[in-house]
Amino acid sequence: MSTIKTGRKVIQILKRNGYEAYFVGGVVRDHLLKMPINDIDITTNAKPHQVAKLFDTKPTGLKYGTVTVLFNDEAFEVTTYRIDGISDDHRHPNEVIFSETVEEDVKRRDFRINGLIMDENNEIFDYVGGKADIKAKMIQTIGDPKERFTEDALRIMRAFYFQSKLGFQIVKTTREAIEENRELLKEVAMERILQELIKILKGSHVDKAIHSIVSTKVHEVLPGLKEGILFTQKNDRMPYVDAFFTLSFALYGSVPKEWPFSNVIRYRYQTASMLANKYTKFDNLTLYTYGLDLCLLANRVNYLLGRSKNYKQQIEHDFSQLPIQSELDLKLRPQEMVRLANKKAGAWIHNTQQKMIEAILKQELKNEEEALIDFLMEEIRG
Repeated sequence: MSTIKTGRKVIQILKRNGYEAYFVGGVVRDHLLKMPINDIDITTNAKPHQVAKLFDTKPTGLKYGTVTVLFNDEAFEVTTYRIDGISDDHRHPNEVIFSETVEEDVKRRDFRINGLIMDENNEIFDYVGGKADIKAKMIQTIGDPKERFTEDALRIMRAFYFQSKLGFQIVKTTREAIEENRELLKEVAMERILQELIKILKGSHVDKAIHSIVSTKVHEVLPGLKEGILFTQKNDRMPYVDAFFTLSFALYGSVPKEWPFSNVIRYRYQTASMLANKYTKFDNLTLYTYGLDLCLLANRVNYLLGRSKNYKQQIEHDFSQLPIQSELDLKLRPQEMVRLANKKAGAWIHNTQQKMIEAILKQELKNEEEALIDFLMEEIRG
């Protein structure tokens, strides 16, 4: 975690060596709002190679004039004043031109609330009207919103993130530009959209952000999420991240391939959404087959959708009382099954064990050695 106290020392070192340097962006905004500060960005007229002469650095974004300064066990993104060129991919500028003034640098940034700079003495300089927007609790782009979103379409999702985090309103001209340019999100890497969406869902004012996503029709360009977002907008209970995605994919019917979930997360959402669509209650066999976590998630979704009651305590109790948790709990060992059946080991052992487990879970068979031997011999006789 980076701190302003250490950041001041970085700025002071840059200034002692003849350069300008300021805190910029979210750190200044959150400082004014008296909110917790995590990442700290510094802007300077020093070029990356000049910064590297003064500090231990990592070349995290040399193409864009950025290095990560490592100082007193803290990390700071330090970027040279710049002007961004045209963007063909609506995400990254084709070229970056280093600028001479900090005013030019802040005017190429995204939103006015993020365009403030602050020196090491906490004096704030405002070239874009950021203070007024913070006071009015408004979110609007620096300059023409259409240009800002054309330059970097991910700023659309960032607008919703700041609304979810801060509770501010997005001004009309910015909302209109978001709606007009929403299709540009299709050209942005889904990994980045997913990252922003998760942050939106974790925000204290996610309800406001969801409303804005719908009013600007951005929900229409997020694969498989349209019905889930529309439902969430009308629901008093805002779902957590996993419940939101599972609910959305239950309504949609599958997990769209566009979302770059890991295999584990994709399986989780796909299976829990299937369970939610198939069951409103879970018998022993379902609890055993899919496990406590997925059944609880499916029940949470069905509760939000109004399909069932919240059976959390009942599900946890029933799972704890399952007569068997795995095939390792069977009171008849595979070696003994081979001896009794007088057959070579093979797939038949696993198949027979699964039949035993199903019968035990349905309370048609006791997990006792004698009962399991009788079951095995019946299976052999066919």
